Amino acid sequence: MGNEFTTCKVCNSKIDAVNIKFDLVKCRSCEFVFSKTIFTEDEFIATYDRLYNSKEDLKYNKHTIEEYNKLKDNLIEIGYNRKRIINKIISNTPQNILEIGSGIGLIGMFLKKFSSVTYTGLELDKKTHERALSLGVNSVNGDFSKMKTLEQKFDVIMMWEVLEHLQDLNLFFQLTKERLKPEGLFVFSVPNFDKIKNYSNPGDAIHQSGPPIHLNFFTKNSVKNVLNNFGFEIVNLREKKMPYFNYKDLNFYKMFFKSLLGKYNGPTLYVVAKLKN
Repeated sequence: MGNEFTTCKVCNSKIDAVNIKFDLVKCRSCEFVFSKTIFTEDEFIATYDRLYNSKEDLKYNKHTIEEYNKLKDNLIEIGYNRKRIINKIISNTPQNILEIGSGIGLIGMFLKKFSSVTYTGLELDKKTHERALSLGVNSVNGDFSKMKTLEQKFDVIMMWEVLEHLQDLNLFFQLTKERLKPEGLFVFSVPNFDKIKNYSNPGDAIHQSGPPIHLNFFTKNSVKNVLNNFGFEIVNLREKKMPYFNYKDLNFYKMFFKSLLGKYNGPTLYVVAKLKN
């Protein structure tokens, strides 16, 4: 196990414990919630190798098996919100797009229908990267720090359910600003930490993966503050309005009813941001 953060890893302000079970802390200033523990690179590699590739604990098998088989059959399912955002930002003008945490190439496959798009994906897990290559996706093996080796700049840098996994946000945003064109867009989605408010007695439950899988926990307020701290401003911020459909789960019906009453905190935040002028 590594060391621990003693101040906010975004703005260096004082922090307070907010979740003992998962050892999460919250910044008094920017309201950002994150894992107090600093994990090592070896711990991350071991964790994601187990998640994606272990036959005994294939937690992400939708990404590694089911989704891969669908893509081989050219069945591309990216979801309404992501499709809506991508279709809106992609035009007939040339677009150079970088996706971080590109997985087996779902977004890369979707973007093939846009002749104006040049796509590059960065994927940490080697076996997942190799699956993407087998689908004809332009994938590069490495974590976000691999951006420093890329010569070109990008019109769009996107990441879907990835920002919550990154430990070194300072380095990430530094490299993102270096690789993004002046008028470029940073597009991403993250779990909404405020979804714990949907439960009357949440206790220490966070209703998403804990460390070392998820390290950062965002709300509408904190995502604005974090982006502002790193020199970005919000273009659009949307919250998924409805719970993810699961007819077998009683909680789905409870949450759906809450959403109809306007009392529901959506599970995902979708963000489009740009560099400040």
